[in-house]
Amino acid sequence: MNIKDAFKRNVVWILLVVFFLTQLINFVPCYAAEITYIKMAENKRFVLYVNSKYGYIKVVDKLTNTTWYSNPENWRDDPVAAGSMRTQLASQLVIKYAYMESYSTLTANSYAGSAMKKGLKLQKIKNGYIAKYYFKKEGFEIPVEVLLAEDHIDISILVSKIRELKTDKYKLISVQLLPFFGAGSLKDKGYIVVPDGCGAVINFNNKKGNEEYSQRVYGPDYAFVKEPNVYVTQYARLPVFGIKKNNVGILAVATKGEAKAVVNAYTSGSRNSYNQAYFEFIVREQDAVTFREKQWNEETFNVFEDSIPKYNKYTVRYYFLEKGKSDYVAMAEKYREYLLSEKGLKRSVNNGLPLYVELYGAIKKVKYIIGIPRNVTIPLTTYKDAEEIVRQLKKLGVKDIVIKYTGWYQNGVFYDMPLSIKPEGTLGGRRALEDMLDYFKRNGIKTYLDIDFITFRKGTIFHPINVVATKSMKRTPAKLIRYSPATCYADDDYPVLFAATPSYVNNSIKRFLGYGSKYSNSISLSTLSKMLYSDFGARKVNRLQTQEIFENGLMALKKKYSNIMLSEPNEFLLPYASEVVDIPLQSSRFAIEDYEIPFYQMILRGYVPYSTPSLNYFTADWYWKLKVLESGSHLKFTWTARNEDELKETLCDYLYSSNYKKWLSDAVKLYKELYPVLNMINNKRYIYHNVVKNGVVKVEYEGGVKVLINYTNSVQYVDGIKVGARSYKVIK
Repeated sequence: MNIKDAFKRNVVWILLVVFFLTQLINFVPCYAAEITYIKMAENKRFVLYVNSKYGYIKVVDKLTNTTWYSNPENWRDDPVAAGSMRTQLASQLVIKYAYMESYSTLTANSYAGSAMKKGLKLQKIKNGYIAKYYFKKEGFEIPVEVLLAEDHIDISILVSKIRELKTDKYKLISVQLLPFFGAGSLKDKGYIVVPDGCGAVINFNNKKGNEEYSQRVYGPDYAFVKEPNVYVTQYARLPVFGIKKNNVGILAVATKGEAKAVVNAYTSGSRNSYNQAYFEFIVREQDAVTFREKQWNEETFNVFEDSIPKYNKYTVRYYFLEKGKSDYVAMAEKYREYLLSEKGLKRSVNNGLPLYVELYGAIKKVKYIIGIPRNVTIPLTTYKDAEEIVRQLKKLGVKDIVIKYTGWYQNGVFYDMPLSIKPEGTLGGRRALEDMLDYFKRNGIKTYLDIDFITFRKGTIFHPINVVATKSMKRTPAKLIRYSPATCYADDDYPVLFAATPSYVNNSIKRFLGYGSKYSNSISLSTLSKMLYSDFGARKVNRLQTQEIFENGLMALKKKYSNIMLSEPNEFLLPYASEVVDIPLQSSRFAIEDYEIPFYQMILRGYVPYSTPSLNYFTADWYWKLKVLESGSHLKFTWTARNEDELKETLCDYLYSSNYKKWLSDAVKLYKELYPVLNMINNKRYIYHNVVKNGVVKVEYEGGVKVLINYTNSVQYVDGIKVGARSYKVIK
């Protein structure tokens, strides 16, 4: 045989091998016409189907004549996905688990790890079914309940019925639930709405496939001390995301177990050809522990929670939006309906137009007296100063003022636990506080006295830090570290704060209700509004339990205090808020995001009064002025009256330019310009919001008032109307 014949024979063998491999790959059924479905439930609007072999879900919306799939049709034709990512396209679950022999983390999916190994079993129940996914290799059985309702479907991971049969070797960490439900393809037009800060939009196919969006619902768990820590400017306060796909859409809400949820989103590109958003639920928390034998020899290991939370189910509700009513304004409307009907949110009509002013009372600082370091209380705004600030605002024409007084009781902010509430002596003492409150009452000034039930720096003999502070997974008090934006490591120039254990917070609230604040029926709860964390001490408390403790605490406080102000609150506390401040005007502006929208404000507008974050923390006045009009927010400032030069190397150094005398004229100028517009839209909902093009926004409120906003450096035309650079136009 010559070389030429041998070459021909080898080519033939290669072609045959390629042919048989191709046939083997194509043997795996694709998500196409040959897939059969079983009808599991039906009502006036929907029909729910499931494929019994692979678990594919199909929901037919009879109202919009739309079919929604849990997994992309013809997923095997995806030109981008490869390896396990390809089989993830056909999966309803993607799990993350710990391999205990090496303390590493691995992933598996329900298609390859369960369905293809005949590990999927279906059980029909009223209005739906339960799918049990058994992962043979890892020994996990994860039951998922699918229920059809009048205008939505509820899909739940039945946490209490999860079985782990090989915990000595494998432990379940998290479950991605329906990662491709409603996903948009390369041919689809639409976007994803994520709850980052005020809210953000991620356009389909935006050529950012290498980027990702991932945020934990209700912010970070402060029991974990991370170094380096990613610098994030905003958090996800709402357990929700939306997908607009062509002329229809879905709104997904984590209705149960949301404190353990993460919102993830990706666009087409490097991973696969689809635009997806989904909830991932944490089953076990994990942390990293570093051991150092010598300065140059250290090893880091993953550590995991011992057991799965004792909790019934993690649930995601999918609302299906109607044609023509599926944009992010419609999503906000649907989400508000859910909060009103199921979470107890109530409409709080406010006929006033308040200017919100937060005053900082006092702070502790270490000062050297005759060479001896002492913790000295520094007054920043005395009770008399507060009266004078209000007096000057009223004199300058501000009619409606709401005061939030932070650090007004003994030792000021960020120092003591609220074991008892006594007016701070350096601010004037009890009599001066009563005089201030009497002056405010006579002049119609609503006053919220802030109580911090969570953060503290100093323990006591009977309440030592090691007992009272929440513990990390290392069993040591978790430190609330101030991170440097430049290095993302702890900034050692600042004092360290601690968070009280959830059970201790509960005790503090009960104690406070016993002796109470004799001075006002209105309180503010800044830290309780936005902090949520676990406790890994002797009596472990997970975030789900903390959420319950905090909500019960708010419920009890609401019975005694008719007015409660919350600051940038997590969703589960919103029903207890009389007024809300510090609602973000921006998102974190992650690389995958295309633009930010006032989604949080759309939900609250016309129902709960809300304000901006304190505007004196920011530069570029023109920018924040436009943001106020786009978001329909009332103005808020944070002021002090004295001793700003003492704030260096304190936890309040951000107040360095907060003296009210520097801000009075600017605040009144903004008030007189913007509040006539805010008066036109007071208690009015959003009807329309659209980013006409980059930097140009059109907003319409109930009653027909339109605001055209131009963030660009040049003149723009909207609907033929000229809008100046960095300016706005109001159309009545």
